Amino acid sequence: MKRAIQTLAGLGISCGALAFTLRGKNLDRIWSEMLHADYRWLWPYLALLAVIHVVRTVRWGILLEPVAKVPFAKLNAVAAVGFMALMILPFRLGEFARPYLVAERPRLRVSAALSSVVVERVVDGLFTAVLLILTLLAVPQGTRGLHAFRVAGVVVFLAFGALLAFLVLAYRNRPRAVRLTHRLLDPLSPRIAERASGMMDAFIHGLRLVPSRRKVALFFLLTFVYWAVNGWGIQIFARSFGFDLALLDAYTVLGILVVGVMIPAGPGMVGTFQAAVAGGLSLFVSDAGDRAFAFANVLWLVQLCQQTALGVIFLFSRHIRLARIFEAPKEVGEGLEDEESEYGAEPGRQSKTANERR
Repeated sequence: MKRAIQTLAGLGISCGALAFTLRGKNLDRIWSEMLHADYRWLWPYLALLAVIHVVRTVRWGILLEPVAKVPFAKLNAVAAVGFMALMILPFRLGEFARPYLVAERPRLRVSAALSSVVVERVVDGLFTAVLLILTLLAVPQGTRGLHAFRVAGVVVFLAFGALLAFLVLAYRNRPRAVRLTHRLLDPLSPRIAERASGMMDAFIHGLRLVPSRRKVALFFLLTFVYWAVNGWGIQIFARSFGFDLALLDAYTVLGILVVGVMIPAGPGMVGTFQAAVAGGLSLFVSDAGDRAFAFANVLWLVQLCQQTALGVIFLFSRHIRLARIFEAPKEVGEGLEDEESEYGAEPGRQSKTANERR
């Protein structure tokens, strides 16, 4: 029932975003634009998507390295299938796939893998929020929609900034972060507070394992390369639809796209993806209209097909247990609870849940 509600809610958001974006559009012209685009630019874009996949896979491996050095073959397979799950599952439930699939007890626990994904997402969120805020400064004042996008950029920056502050607190003072989690949830439900604080303790245990300074520098360098290639790819592929975007404009569209797909939606991020791309293009091309939506739709389809094809290729490899993928959201929580029993909810204190299991 919970999964059904999440799926229906995601589909509702997707339908609403599509309806908003298609308002006043000519569907026949959109289809014609999609059919007659210059797809010579598709091939270099696909090559860049392959580079993007390798870069983010290597970058994730750097975060996991202090806990366990995962062979690239397994890391690559898990990343491919995990990002496919992120694309096709509603409400971003695919975020749980990578940490669960890569976990290998006792060497690499679910909590450590999940911590690496959270750190990765926080860094990406802050990077793209700053990118969006800065690139929007170059957009002329009075441009339609500019204020809303600036507000969105600031809100995302503040949200991820707050999450980063909490991660720093958790890293520096594990007991205090666990107590804070318990204190916030205890008025709602003591049982949930006990469970959540234990899970938070296991999560922080994984968070405390950080790479060396050299590896941290490499991580941030790869983050820059990852987003630089993403923006360049949008600039190149936009030429298929006659959009001659400056590189700065392409990065603005990219920033808006990232903020847009943060909204939980239906499978494939459909609706929010198209709305974000078309909205971003409207800042630079006043008469884009149907052409902008056609480009947004094809861009979405290319990314979806590329990531899905890559995931399917590795889905049946020896590194992937197919039956476990759809159990990941539930099993991650159970895995964290199991680890809680080993770590204890706080140093010097065993959680009630852990004692009950013993």
